[in-house]
Amino acid sequence: MKHLKFFSIFLLLSGVMHAQTIPIDSRSGKVSEAECALTTYPLDTAAAALVLFEDHTLKIDFDVTEGVPLMNIFHRERVKILKEEEKDRCDFEFYVSRDPDDLESLTNISVVTYNLENGKVVASKLPRSNIFRTRENDHLDKVTFAAPNVKVGSVIEVQFNRSTARFRDIGDFYFQRDIPVNKCVYTLKLPRWLQFKTLTRGEASYSIKETSEGGTQLGDLFPGNTLDVTEYTAVDLRALNREPGLYCPRQYRSSMSVVVSGLRFPSLYRDYSTTWDDVDKQVLDSPIIGQIKANCRFEKEVDQALQGKETPQDKLAAIIALVREKVQWNDSFRLVPAEASKVLRDRSGDSADINALVASAARYAGFDVAPVLLRCRSNGLLMNMLPDTDAFDKMILRFELSDGTALYVDAADPDGWFNLLRDNDLVTQARVVPIKGPGYWVDLSNLSRNITQYTVSAELTPDGVMKGTAKAAYGGIPSYEFKEAVRRLDSEEKVLELLEKETSAEVEDFVSEGLEEYSDHSSMQYSFERNCDVTGETVFVNPFMEHFHSETLFRAEERKLPVDFPYQEQVVYTFRLVLPEGYTVEQLPQRRRIASSLPSSAVLMAAVQGNAVTLSYRFDLGTLLCTPQDYQDARAYWTALLGLGEQMIVVKKN
Repeated sequence: MKHLKFFSIFLLLSGVMHAQTIPIDSRSGKVSEAECALTTYPLDTAAAALVLFEDHTLKIDFDVTEGVPLMNIFHRERVKILKEEEKDRCDFEFYVSRDPDDLESLTNISVVTYNLENGKVVASKLPRSNIFRTRENDHLDKVTFAAPNVKVGSVIEVQFNRSTARFRDIGDFYFQRDIPVNKCVYTLKLPRWLQFKTLTRGEASYSIKETSEGGTQLGDLFPGNTLDVTEYTAVDLRALNREPGLYCPRQYRSSMSVVVSGLRFPSLYRDYSTTWDDVDKQVLDSPIIGQIKANCRFEKEVDQALQGKETPQDKLAAIIALVREKVQWNDSFRLVPAEASKVLRDRSGDSADINALVASAARYAGFDVAPVLLRCRSNGLLMNMLPDTDAFDKMILRFELSDGTALYVDAADPDGWFNLLRDNDLVTQARVVPIKGPGYWVDLSNLSRNITQYTVSAELTPDGVMKGTAKAAYGGIPSYEFKEAVRRLDSEEKVLELLEKETSAEVEDFVSEGLEEYSDHSSMQYSFERNCDVTGETVFVNPFMEHFHSETLFRAEERKLPVDFPYQEQVVYTFRLVLPEGYTVEQLPQRRRIASSLPSSAVLMAAVQGNAVTLSYRFDLGTLLCTPQDYQDARAYWTALLGLGEQMIVVKKN
């Protein structure tokens, strides 16, 4: 699937370019034997696929026949398949507007796969009958097609034309992808009556060629209409894919945005610039507010559900439970809800559908509720300087109680709670759009207290077996993750299997609490037996039952991109071990307090108390981000953290 979306904040860099690593004839259909015979990409031998060449030309000009500006796109790319897992790289899916005013079309689709067979380049063309157009909904058609006869070693060339009257939706073009790019050419042909700004982002440099050409002659409206042509060429772009602790690699890829702000003719000026207040007005006129303001369709059931409920949280929880009984969440997240009657009839809906139903019922019950629009972390940062409803991809709810307390909730999420959102929703900027009054920004990044409290009480047998019980109490997002994990495993047998793997112990008597409760806490308890390392009469005991820190997050020696932490958190671990008679402690874990330039610290303490060893560990993390500038210091800190978890209690028989 191909999506050309992006945003940026930096000024364009230009420079002298060298030839791409793999020389090619970029003309359509001129695929060489050498391209088909290629088995690896010299600059990235691990690459599973490679963009050999991409040509993307975007032109805006006035269409005299239709009487409106049109945007026309010509796109052609040539892709090399190097490994089995990328054989579906050239499966395409496009959405085309059904609105006749959009004048939208997708035409001249051509897909050809080239393979080397018996020393000759053989072409397989996609039949037109294998291009499928289906109706997605009232507003969109879906066009799908896939390259034929794809094998490891194939070279695939695809091209198409796309046109639309929605010329303001130029979108974002990515020079860089999740696979290497050998050469990429992006050409803009924009009329001088178009007011716009160009924004770029990323590490790539470009060669720039500027020319001009004649546009549609508009007579007295704009004599001598000229298109400014700017060609940007980039070569040898490295793959920028998912790394540990990176929610959205796409936002760091080299790309370009063109933002249209207006049209300027000698006798006419049209301003297309928008503000967030304009966006608020669009939301107020949209189904988002429309469905929230709609009359509740099950008022009597709401009245019954609220009987005996005293606190606002209990009342809201009852409304949420009622809606969930009526509508099954389909596990998808959306921004705009469907019409309530359809959702209730289907008994299934996405997150926006369920949140809108809850909001409508809560308004009937007297609650002050407003939608909160956000852009999930996995889709990149929201760019404040580019106001647009397309900046958002999800809706949750905000309730304001009579004492001024604000409660945020995604009512569709079975593992959430008030002010407890999944880590992907923890953004620093989300937009509240009240039904009455101006919209405003809120910070969702640190709403809940996220804590794991782990307590272990054990005894050591003379033959080096540690037996005991462990209890973990989770609050906030750790509780969310625990509930989600148990639900995903779907059986106690699988839970025990995973727990035994994580603890390196035999586990039994597993008990969990709070899994079915709609709350921000849960817990588990189990008994265990773990074999310790024994050398002669010396026993080495690892006091930690689980690892609390990722071993991959800071593994790379250098890093150019930030590290995203899932959430701010606190871990409190206490351990008590009773020694067998006749054994003494020969070595304890070293008492340490470590910190870094991040707002994070850890403390480990251990002591001997009679015939027992006690250990306590506390970790605090107060940020969601480690910048590249802080990476080396944070990496050293993280290495020290992992080292704390490897320290042993050494006991020996007298």
